[in-house]
Amino acid sequence: MKERINRRSVMNLMLNNGILMVIILLIIVTGFIEPNFISWSNLVNVLRQNAVIGIVACGITYCIIGGAYDLSVGSTVSLAGVITIISINSGMNEFLAIFLALLAGFAVGLVNGSLISMINGRAGEAFIITYGMQVVVASIALFPSNGLFIAGRVSDGFFKTIGRGYWPIILFLAITIILEFILKDTAYGRHVCFIGTNMDAAKMSGIRIKRRRVSFYVISGVLASFAGILLCSRVTSSNPTAGLAYEMDAIAAVVVGGTSAGGGKGSVFRTFIGAIVLGIMSNALNILGITAYHQQIVKGLLIILAVAMDLWNKQIKERWMANERT
Repeated sequence: MKERINRRSVMNLMLNNGILMVIILLIIVTGFIEPNFISWSNLVNVLRQNAVIGIVACGITYCIIGGAYDLSVGSTVSLAGVITIISINSGMNEFLAIFLALLAGFAVGLVNGSLISMINGRAGEAFIITYGMQVVVASIALFPSNGLFIAGRVSDGFFKTIGRGYWPIILFLAITIILEFILKDTAYGRHVCFIGTNMDAAKMSGIRIKRRRVSFYVISGVLASFAGILLCSRVTSSNPTAGLAYEMDAIAAVVVGGTSAGGGKGSVFRTFIGAIVLGIMSNALNILGITAYHQQIVKGLLIILAVAMDLWNKQIKERWMANERT
């Protein structure tokens, strides 16, 4: 019996963390090949660059745990950057410009959540609706700039500061801690997990499903906007396609971190780890001479593998439970 329990513990560890272990092994090998890879300055640079994706991933984590997806976050990142830079260039106060960008993310999330809740949509419907919203928001981001890069006329101040130095890393960590606390230690967080596990049972238990589901998407939209603000703060400019494919990178961070792709189980802190490890992996692949195109193939395969391992994990646990009953 004891041997069986130990075997199960090892199996659970491999299924829940196998991909992370492989990536960490790649990072260690790269560190031996190129000693500068593990330097403090390189690690801080990687963390700073991936804080934007990480913040987007934190928002998507709530949607995925709640049993749905949000593919509109990449376009929301682009739109937020365009709104912020155009507003500041027009002479608007930087705090008001940031507020307008966050408001745009709130509106995108509100529309997504309302439409999905209205039709009582599940993961499939959420996927299609948010993909449609991605196209709409991406088009809106192109209008003010005519699809062109916009240089910012930004003076020193709050906006220019938050995207540089250690601030993106600090803000990423702070958002992770707050969302993890809400998920693990509040009734709202338990509702998120319950809805993702069994929406019908959650509804019968008295949870306000529609209101909760709208809130998932509002959180995701606002954090995507905030990530867009940090991105254009770092480069003091905006690009209407800056957030292209961010949704895939964010989903990769979530599932590689160990959040169940089927919903009901996950952790924002594990998403934090997943985003950092994927960022360091990309940096390692650059050092090893792997092109950006091939890196996208690697990320796609990682998502497929993470989903497959999640399904395999569930099947194994169901088999174990069935054997214990007999």
